[in-house]
Amino acid sequence: MLYLPIKKTWIVSLVARKVYFVCALAACSLFGVLFAARMAMRTAGFSSLERSPDAALLVRILLWPGVLGTALLCVAMWYFWFSFDDSGWLKKALWFVPLYLFLPLGPALYYFFVYRRNPEVAQSL
Repeated sequence: MLYLPIKKTWIVSLVARKVYFVCALAACSLFGVLFAARMAMRTAGFSSLERSPDAALLVRILLWPGVLGTALLCVAMWYFWFSFDDSGWLKKALWFVPLYLFLPLGPALYYFFVYRRNPEVAQSL
């Protein structure tokens, strides 16, 4: 396994917590944009966005912040899960499923329910 020399103080620093919060919001917005685009296409009777290039451009513009935020949050939460989460093995095993299967919401949920409640993170909030 590749071990990166990342210190725990970097993962729980004030700047990292702010960045992860913004990324978690962006991940939730990604889910919202995908859901809203599907509902709008279904309501309009379109099977794809090819019939409306302006709508396709708007959806792409709205998706990019969510994609970037989800990618950064996913890497950070996986690294926290592997290296710094001191929860019991059962709790870590249960969080494996959302982290692995439910992108973009899995890392955002892990951020809100595990990372923010970590004693080292919570004491400095």
